[in-house]
Amino acid sequence: MNIAPSCCLCDAAVEDRTHLFLNCEISEGIWGLVLSRLGYSFRAFHTWTSFTEWVALRDAVTSRTLKKMVAQATIYSIWTERNNRLHVGESRSPATIFMFIDHFIKDVILGKRKLKKFQPLMQLWIRYE
Repeated sequence: MNIAPSCCLCDAAVEDRTHLFLNCEISEGIWGLVLSRLGYSFRAFHTWTSFTEWVALRDAVTSRTLKKMVAQATIYSIWTERNNRLHVGESRSPATIFMFIDHFIKDVILGKRKLKKFQPLMQLWIRYE
């Protein structure tokens, strides 16, 4: 395929993994909404290393299980948005993408609510709603 090297989300930089998933203004907007929902005060990650360290870190803000689910859902949603813009010509705002992530996380938690480690996750996810 003949695809331009510029970012499909912002068209302001060369598209690479770090830019697309972390540094693009659209991705930063999505991460800001996600991190705020989790109770974090910072708004984005600057490097892939800082992102992976955050996912692996045990902290008092939220559970690692929820962080892993949210990280997966957010990365997937950004990739889906990129492909929709590239192949379909449709675009959504960060707020609309976050609504998809919110529904996805709630559905996963409800689907696994009988598992002990998933029981407190809904309360953690919606406490800053």
